Amino acid sequence: MRMPEKDVVEMLREQYPEGTRVELTYMDDPQAPPFGTRGTVRGVDDAGSVMVSWDNGSSLSLAYGVDRCRILVGEFTQTVQDQIMAIRESGETNMFDVPMVQRIADREGYYELVLFLIDHRREYAHFIMTGEIE
Repeated sequence: MRMPEKDVVEMLREQYPEGTRVELTYMDDPQAPPFGTRGTVRGVDDAGSVMVSWDNGSSLSLAYGVDRCRILVGEFTQTVQDQIMAIRESGETNMFDVPMVQRIADREGYYELVLFLIDHRREYAHFIMTGEIE
């Protein structure tokens, strides 16, 4: 297996920040968690492997160019919370103006939030009103 270029590793770190929730879709390892296992990203190492704490207790990393996962956007992740708070702190819009929040999120590159708001407006409104996740 070839080591990825430095810019590829940086792109992976942006795509899989610590706290991102993922679901395993393929892992070429006899000790792999079952496909569909969910986990939380701990980071990306210098070899481009995505380090994950799997919900079943496993900690096998996803090897760059070999293993695959999908980002779970339907969950209220820490990343989504951070993106909401960044928009709120900007003071740019009323946080109940969801279409405007989505436009700002898209402009700022907060794609997890853009996708989250499509199907989870009730959870979003609850968080805005109470600061709590349902």
